[in-house]
Amino acid sequence: MMRKNFWLVVGVVVWWGLGAVSGVGAQGETAVFPITQNQARLDFPETVTFAVMVAEDVPIVSAVLTYDVSRVSCLEAAAQVPVEVVNNRAEWTWVMSRSGNPPPGATLWWEWTLTDANGRSYTTPRQTLTFTDDRFDWRTVENERIRLHWYKGETVGPMLLESAVAGLKRLEDEMGIQLQGQVQFFIYGSSAEMREAVLYIQDWAGGVAFSDYNIILMGVPPEIAESWGRPTVRHELAHLVVEQFGRSCVGGHRPTWLNEGLAVYAEGTPDESILSAIEQAREQNSFEPLRSLNGAFPAHSGAANVAYAQSYSVVAFMLETYGPEKMQAFLLKLAEGESYDEALEAVYGLNVDGLELAWREAIGAPPRDIPPTPTPISPDLIPTVPPLPGPQSVPTPEVIADVPTVPPPSSGRPVVCGLGFIPWVLFGVLMVRPGRGRKRE
Repeated sequence: MMRKNFWLVVGVVVWWGLGAVSGVGAQGETAVFPITQNQARLDFPETVTFAVMVAEDVPIVSAVLTYDVSRVSCLEAAAQVPVEVVNNRAEWTWVMSRSGNPPPGATLWWEWTLTDANGRSYTTPRQTLTFTDDRFDWRTVENERIRLHWYKGETVGPMLLESAVAGLKRLEDEMGIQLQGQVQFFIYGSSAEMREAVLYIQDWAGGVAFSDYNIILMGVPPEIAESWGRPTVRHELAHLVVEQFGRSCVGGHRPTWLNEGLAVYAEGTPDESILSAIEQAREQNSFEPLRSLNGAFPAHSGAANVAYAQSYSVVAFMLETYGPEKMQAFLLKLAEGESYDEALEAVYGLNVDGLELAWREAIGAPPRDIPPTPTPISPDLIPTVPPLPGPQSVPTPEVIADVPTVPPPSSGRPVVCGLGFIPWVLFGVLMVRPGRGRKRE
């Protein structure tokens, strides 16, 4: 009798398990649905509207849109949005005023996961869309690593590409820092036209760097392309390349004097304003404590110019005295999350104050009395171009657009979850058999 009961239990379990598995197959079956529409319509820079439609003979009951913008990110997390289906069609609009917009040149991808009334599902092939600012007729010049778009001034594009290439060569030859991936410049004919391409940008900005996208926007009127555009292209490219090299996913950051000093150094031979600011501050002993330049630079234009000049001089001293390899190691230490003092001590054997004293001695400036317990200064948002007189005084803060993420809807799978009871039933059966064996003895 026990043997019969045993095989009865096994039979029930096997039948139940096979039935459950076959149920999963029916409900989770994939198919290719006849798609009659699948598009993303861009109204730059305000919205992107996604739409999908399936032929009437396949009744769709649910649709989930998955999308993301291609960029460098520490956390790859595409957005998923459940979308209502009406007459076998689903449509959803990404309103970028809620999040900020990706820049021109960025690439968006999307796909739909559709489920019909029979429980079958289908994920459409991934498609892409490039963000474009179609207000202007863009022209393009490029080499293998830099792609530059512009529309105003015959010589502006080639001139600024030449300057960017020279700046990149200086970064690589003298700092040993390599560009990772091709970078795109979009050169607008004015700062106002550039600002209209970016939501939530300060009304004084003349440029903006999207380091996660390898894209830089600048407003460069043709009449100042030579005097202001050339050095600023190098300056902004340096920020992007250094950001790539020292990218941190653990909260590491760089002091402002280092960021701006490297960028000014990348511009090439310093202009007369930088050299005269250094000489005047040296003679008057009016340099700021280097530690005070860890964070935001002074707001007053005169003091800010001295801060940029001082930062350049310190970085030039570090590169020319200790070499590019130590600068690379310093940047990587900072990216690992070490403090400014810890990173300097590990690479140069000096903290911020010790570096300042060594630099002062090297340029012939009088030493400074260092307080025994300096107060650390937190980094603040800062402009990335030194202010200049007249219309060129346009800082270029970095802006990163985030894609809003909507958590995917939870999907119940009671049949699949029920399979978890099978091991417990079998365990009970196996517990019966040894007892019967001992009883035979």
